[in-house]
Amino acid sequence: MVMELWAFGVFALSSLFAVIDPLGCIPFFSGLTAELPRRRRRTILVRALLVSLAVLVGFAVLGGTLLRLFGITLPAFRIAGGVIFFGIGLDMLQSRQRRWRTGIESAHSYDHPEESLEEDPSVTPLAIPLLAGPGSITTVMVLMAEAPGMPGRIAVLASIVGVLAATGLILVGGDAVMRRLGQTGLRIMEKLMGLMVTVIAVQLLMNGLEPFLRGLLGGVADR
Repeated sequence: MVMELWAFGVFALSSLFAVIDPLGCIPFFSGLTAELPRRRRRTILVRALLVSLAVLVGFAVLGGTLLRLFGITLPAFRIAGGVIFFGIGLDMLQSRQRRWRTGIESAHSYDHPEESLEEDPSVTPLAIPLLAGPGSITTVMVLMAEAPGMPGRIAVLASIVGVLAATGLILVGGDAVMRRLGQTGLRIMEKLMGLMVTVIAVQLLMNGLEPFLRGLLGGVADR
């Protein structure tokens, strides 16, 4: 039981880290706050982290209730999560511009670079959807649904706090990280995270399809 919980905790931590991809957030954070003083940048970062924490914990705690409210089964949610993750992983592997990460306003800025960004990007697009986006929200909901009892749920919540804390530290030193890794290093890390997200997507799809296929084959056998 202890080993199972330990393995689940490592899986939860690594999955959430891969989906949020703190290293991939560095260019967005640096670009959005490049003209701001250091104290202002840190204030924006702290606010973004707190909003992301509230959103992810909220969906982690209330995700099961939402699924039951809308009559969504866990296998169906796993399949949907796998599809979302697969798209995310492919974008990361192919280094595509990920509009699911940047949000409406930031995506708009790529098409209209002459227009200035909002003065306070802490809530949008940094917190939502850069840190607490569709991928990370789906991740915490799936992890809570698959958690082995209350200790597993606590491990998921601890993973959320740990990953966001690590993200904050990475973004604070984002300029130094970019100098050390360079564009090539960041791309390598992005592709490794993309590979991991894609593998998680395939596993989620397999877990979601397994009950359906078992029932289908069982029905055929009964005939």
